Amino acid sequence: MTQAIKKSAAPLFVSLLVLGTTLFIASCSKPAPPEVTGWAFYQNTYGMEFQYPQGWQVIDEASKIRIYPSPEVAARFGPPPQEDATGGVEIIFGAEKFKAINIGTLAAYKEAALAKIKEANTLDKEWQMTVKNLTAEVISYHAKISERTTIYGKRVMLEHDSTFYYMNFEAFNTDYEGFQPYVDSIIASWKLPKAKENYKDPNAASKPSPEVARYQSDVVEIQYPDNFEVTPSPKKGKTEFAVNIQGLRQDCNITIDVFPAEKLSVDKVFDQNKGKFNPKSTGDTKIDGNAAKFLVTSVNPTIDRKVIFAVKNDKVYRVIMTWYKPMAADFQPAFEKAVSTLKIK
Repeated sequence: MTQAIKKSAAPLFVSLLVLGTTLFIASCSKPAPPEVTGWAFYQNTYGMEFQYPQGWQVIDEASKIRIYPSPEVAARFGPPPQEDATGGVEIIFGAEKFKAINIGTLAAYKEAALAKIKEANTLDKEWQMTVKNLTAEVISYHAKISERTTIYGKRVMLEHDSTFYYMNFEAFNTDYEGFQPYVDSIIASWKLPKAKENYKDPNAASKPSPEVARYQSDVVEIQYPDNFEVTPSPKKGKTEFAVNIQGLRQDCNITIDVFPAEKLSVDKVFDQNKGKFNPKSTGDTKIDGNAAKFLVTSVNPTIDRKVIFAVKNDKVYRVIMTWYKPMAADFQPAFEKAVSTLKIK
């Protein structure tokens, strides 16, 4: 009996040793990043754009945008940060104009950031990276705030069009390393406002840019020339949603509005509305895979317009493209391209 027990003890010891080794290796492996199920896009009124994890909280302030997985995580970062916090991520995008802070070079801006970071943190590393063909200065640091909690951080800084832009990423403990791949994706998506150009010909300044920006809401999503702006439009009658996409010329724009379909098909909606526009021609098309009808009309001898109607979820989605006829070759293709990206929700 005793002999049998001794024989079985050896494989049991080996099993425990293997299990212990496995657990040790697992504990030393790279931590799993916070869950990201998809991406959303942010763009402010100045044209800065980036992607961020879908469903996260975005706090838009005057000079910075703060992003957290939830309000509870935002509270952990304080100030002051919670000493018992074991996880959480904070991402901040910001901008500071040269004149506002009386600094005119990226090197000087970096030195100012270093001085401030060193006040409450331990500096880890300094290096450079490229963001959208611009040289960026990068600083990493950490601060131990309790026996079980350390905040790790990284600041990416660059200059563009007399403005300093920065992205600051901080995380508690292992979330810093675990979230790094996502931070790389966020930085890669970072798009700065287009620099202002000086034109002798005002018509040249008004032409749609080949570069695009993205507008996203709970109702629609669209890509449009990045030298245009998206602004809310007045809601008339039963209109539930309305935006205007426009550049320098007030006679060249795209408007999108949404109103109830009241159980009507797209053909019925089109028949009820086309008489308001005195169309020169009509036809069939699609918006985001949905059957749509369009008409082309002239507002006056120098202004043309194309109006598209689509119906989804008992809502009418109407798109109106208007352009100055002498510049139709510049505006119409750009507007058609923008509408081809339209997603209706």
